[in-house]
Amino acid sequence: GRGEATQFTIGTIDRGDIVEVVGATGTLEAVTTVQVGSQVSGTIQSLYADFNSTVKKGQVIARLDPSILQARLGQAEASVLSAQANVDRSRATVETAIKKYERAKELAATKLIAETDLETAKANYDGAVASLKSSQAAESQAVANLNQAKVDLSHTIIDTPIDGVVISRNVDVGQTVAASFQAPVLFVIANDLAQMRVN
Repeated sequence: GRGEATQFTIGTIDRGDIVEVVGATGTLEAVTTVQVGSQVSGTIQSLYADFNSTVKKGQVIARLDPSILQARLGQAEASVLSAQANVDRSRATVETAIKKYERAKELAATKLIAETDLETAKANYDGAVASLKSSQAAESQAVANLNQAKVDLSHTIIDTPIDGVVISRNVDVGQTVAASFQAPVLFVIANDLAQMRVN
């Protein structure tokens, strides 16, 4: 106030840092975090990481029970073998049909068979070719299903995509995870706990 005496603080002149302090409230979190989930459904068979575990990129941190997916892989392999057998059978049918058609053309040229027999032989040949194409398409589909089964089986092994520390584990051994619409989050890994931020 105007009536108060002026107060002085006396100090020695020196050099130093000027510090500005900014206060904020929020949630403290790592700058980089990764959610690790499962692309396939199954039961957690084993866990190899827990809270505060330090993990390296590529390290296996969980396994799902692979028995159901191994069975699907076996079915897919059997389907491929069956499809390949159907392709071989269709090829043999095509070879037989083309021989009969060529023979029918020769006989028809000398008028030894009726024109309808030639048309029947041609129709049988065309049908055999169409059947072969269908068998080949089914084989391609079976191979694609086999590849998908192999990929699904490989996804039962869950590894970490980054180096870091596990800050959240959302599953226990024996728990079933369902990956029907979106991948369930099993772990949250922080890349570097020395780099933090307030969100």
